[in-house]
Amino acid sequence: MAQEYVIGLDIGTSSVKAVVLSHKNKTPTLVSFGSIAAPQPGISSEVVFDLEAEGNTIKTLLTSIKAPDLPVVVALPESKIFTRVISDLPFLSDDELASSIRYSAEEFVPLPADQVNLYWQVINRSKPQNNTSVFVVASPKNTVNKYLKVLEFAKLKPLALETELIAATRALVGNNPYAPTTLVVQLGSHSTDFAVVSKSLILFTRSIGTGGMALTRSVSQYLNFEPIQAEEYKKVYGLLEDQLGGKIYEVLKPLVDIMVSESQRVIQSFQAKNPQNQIKRIILSGGGAKLPGLVIYFANSLGLEIQEADPWFFIAKDKALAAKLTDSAQYAIAVGLALREE
Repeated sequence: MAQEYVIGLDIGTSSVKAVVLSHKNKTPTLVSFGSIAAPQPGISSEVVFDLEAEGNTIKTLLTSIKAPDLPVVVALPESKIFTRVISDLPFLSDDELASSIRYSAEEFVPLPADQVNLYWQVINRSKPQNNTSVFVVASPKNTVNKYLKVLEFAKLKPLALETELIAATRALVGNNPYAPTTLVVQLGSHSTDFAVVSKSLILFTRSIGTGGMALTRSVSQYLNFEPIQAEEYKKVYGLLEDQLGGKIYEVLKPLVDIMVSESQRVIQSFQAKNPQNQIKRIILSGGGAKLPGLVIYFANSLGLEIQEADPWFFIAKDKALAAKLTDSAQYAIAVGLALREE
């Protein structure tokens, strides 16, 4: 039975975000939402004291937004897990598929099999074409246990754990039958993650270790600023060539070009295998999507429709809450988690 209310909890390295949605009606309705600065080193640490501080911060956030006392849906960080679409398998029974996936996972998971949890979703299984495609997620048990420990400190129970990309794509593309094939680019603090989504299914994924923190470090080193001041300069001037003599633009451009180039490689790799299913648009999501000039830079570089994420688009909300919805892109994961209904 579906939950009447669902709480999505996005535990990031720089902030924690929570969204409460009501599923009473056909259209999910926003009940409350909010964010809070994450303690440092917080979730990045292995020390019990730091994880307890993270749990206390989460309790403070949920109290401030008057979240109901319910289990939460939590995202595991893309930088700590391993995902892959395996599309070269023959037609297999469920038992054969489970065995084959465990074997195939050894190629992209650099950990012993007994140290990871495997989850998979069949994308396509066709006997006439003798083909099976599967979306596979491998979650290190130590990462899962750390998040469960934080929830324990926060006095919360998990309703489900899933990946950031799964959550973000649910919020941004979801079950919209009219949505074109889309490349979601999730710009996080420590990584940039890519997912090609078609007909509500993730068909291709990739991740690189260039994220918002790398951009901030570049500004900090170039201007000899403290990270907090460098972050502010990045947020204000971004990729605007006509600001500060284009200095911030020139500092950020090489790193943003890595993201753009990787987007191009993802598109080319996907189109090579799916020539009849063209990617029509790119959605930029995550906190980094707010970088001034980023949407235009991507559009000029890739020649595709580029959108900044709006995870609230399919969510009903009253005027008072709607007026508070700023920095929408950074809530994509939390909204997607709260949209989970089972």
